[in-house]
Amino acid sequence: MSTNQTQIKTCPGCGAKLPDVALSICPYCVTPLGITPKADGKESPYAARITRILAHDTLAEAMAWTPAEGPEFVRGGQLVFRGKLVFVIGAILSGACILRPFVDGSFVFDPLNLLFVIGIAFISGGTFLIRQGKGVRTAATSKEMLRRPGVIVDRRSEITLQGMGGGTTYFFEIEFEGGLRGEFTWPGRGINTEPYTSNLPGVAFTRGVELVYFKHIRV
Repeated sequence: MSTNQTQIKTCPGCGAKLPDVALSICPYCVTPLGITPKADGKESPYAARITRILAHDTLAEAMAWTPAEGPEFVRGGQLVFRGKLVFVIGAILSGACILRPFVDGSFVFDPLNLLFVIGIAFISGGTFLIRQGKGVRTAATSKEMLRRPGVIVDRRSEITLQGMGGGTTYFFEIEFEGGLRGEFTWPGRGINTEPYTSNLPGVAFTRGVELVYFKHIRV
């Protein structure tokens, strides 16, 4: 389907900065951007499948379902867990130093005791990790999750190298009702999770430009 590729930098509806690709809808607020199929008299080849999705008896159940959050939300949870673990270790070390004088009967507490200093450092580090993790989780869920029936019409990928490792980010172009299209990112989940395929019908769960999940509906 040929499109008018006039690129719009910001959404006229919500003012959000848009990705550097030609989109027909804002991925944040679903405002149409005026990039529509040319009037060549041809209907989108995916229109019939989208119509069948809209009429499918499992659509209501799929739309009401809530998927697990993406990798950034999981990373935030891991940071919170590590922070709590570090905080508890620090509390045990510093607490033991505070209670020791009462146990041995000296009643003299040395605030410069090495273990006490290490314990305080662990408490501070744990508090930092907890706050950082909560911030990551808040940022990951700051945008509303949208649920929209559609078909994945194309995909591409980019590999990013970081230190000794790296990661793959997939970009899925999805067509929705009315011929509206948008491109959404999906961070790779590792070798145990296959990325979605092209020509896949179902319901797209998105937060901004991130594709959180695509629930397949057979039509």
